[in-house]
Amino acid sequence: MSLTQAAVPGTRDPGDARAARRILRAEKAQVLRWRRLLRARLDLAVAAFAPPEALGGMSWELLPDAQLGLPTHRDLIHAVTVPAPSDPVALMEHLRLLDRELAAYGSELDCELENRIQSVLDQLAGTESLP
Repeated sequence: MSLTQAAVPGTRDPGDARAARRILRAEKAQVLRWRRLLRARLDLAVAAFAPPEALGGMSWELLPDAQLGLPTHRDLIHAVTVPAPSDPVALMEHLRLLDRELAAYGSELDCELENRIQSVLDQLAGTESLP
């Protein structure tokens, strides 16, 4: 469902405004999820060139029993390794660009959500905000 299907702009029905807010909040949640995925993919791209250090090497004396359940460094690296892109720098730049575009869209969603909330508050208060 698109944002324009949520409610007719200018309507006085609080139910429509609430539906629009629900849709905007759901869309915002999806934007946040996509941004987390992009950042995770960027982390994986960077890790291909600078993998994290092995765990447990510095704390054998401090947590000897906890080390027994620790996955091996090789298993961890294998779990997060992705095929190397043909141009890793281009991939990282593209991921950052997509994240910036999603951030801008998220900001627009935030502004519209704020406007819808203010509209509902105005309707509930018995006043209509001026355009």
